[in-house]
Amino acid sequence: MKNILITGGCGYLGSHCAVKLIEKGYKVIIVDNLSNSDSSIIDKITKITKSKVIFYKGDIRDNKLVDKIFFQNKVDSIFHFSGLKSISESIKYPIKYYSSNVEGTINLLRAMESHNVNKIIFSSSATVYGNNYKLPWHEELCPLLPNNPYADTKLTIEKILQALSKSKILFKIGILRYFNPAGCHSSGLIGDNLENKNNLFPSILRVIMKRDKYLNIYGNNYDTKDGSGIRDYIHVNDLIEGHLKAFNYINNHDGYHLWNLGMGKGLSVYEIINVFEEKIGKKINTKIKPKREGDIAQFWSSTIKAKRELLWEPEKNIKDMVEDSVYYLQKSYNYKIFN
Repeated sequence: MKNILITGGCGYLGSHCAVKLIEKGYKVIIVDNLSNSDSSIIDKITKITKSKVIFYKGDIRDNKLVDKIFFQNKVDSIFHFSGLKSISESIKYPIKYYSSNVEGTINLLRAMESHNVNKIIFSSSATVYGNNYKLPWHEELCPLLPNNPYADTKLTIEKILQALSKSKILFKIGILRYFNPAGCHSSGLIGDNLENKNNLFPSILRVIMKRDKYLNIYGNNYDTKDGSGIRDYIHVNDLIEGHLKAFNYINNHDGYHLWNLGMGKGLSVYEIINVFEEKIGKKINTKIKPKREGDIAQFWSSTIKAKRELLWEPEKNIKDMVEDSVYYLQKSYNYKIFN
């Protein structure tokens, strides 16, 4: 049984990945500083999988802690999710983002070199592409011109990993550029953090359960079909399945590899709202706000490369994402949507 270290394993994506890896027979070790998550997730992962998870509370910038984790667990591979991820916050606090994301990754890579660990799957972002290019965005055709500090930290890490792959020829590196993860685990026990007001799905759930009076729509005069921003949303389960496909790939291929993970089509904010309203049978109150710095009108992915090399493609649609999100609200928050 191989030991896999998941950084940020209590977060939205890390927790779903932990469940999937355990179900596939791997032993999972999680490190998380809990800045955007909660330790109760460990119990939920255990409940879903009926397996114990080794958990370390701490920051991957802590050299002693990271070395301790590697010494105590004979780590075989890394799934690297940890990091800060708000575009708007990164514009306000760039040093905070470079420290957490880039410095943390460098420290993790140092430990990998010291302990002869050579496999890593890195959670990158579609934001590395920058602004309005011909759609869909393709890994091998679009220039990389990030326009905010968060995106630049992701691209910087990609470059570091690429350089590492050239200096350490036996390194096996997989980069996954996410578009917009949504939805929740079918158990209803783990899902997106509802305190994350930067993402659309948790913001809608907050309005449904009356934590917020309105859903803020940032810009309604984009050059799109209904004026709202268009994004590529992918179910979290499909996204994590892409991680396992990428992990299988790098196990059989040395070097540096990268793929987009998305649905390959875009949906607008209003289209998402409409699906939620159909599901819950209620109107979602909205308020128009100014466009946020760093936001763009529309983008979606090309998934041709992932389909060709990983034999992966998404299976779930927007209705699945909405239904699972609503179930998560009912199950984890005991919220009665239907009276």
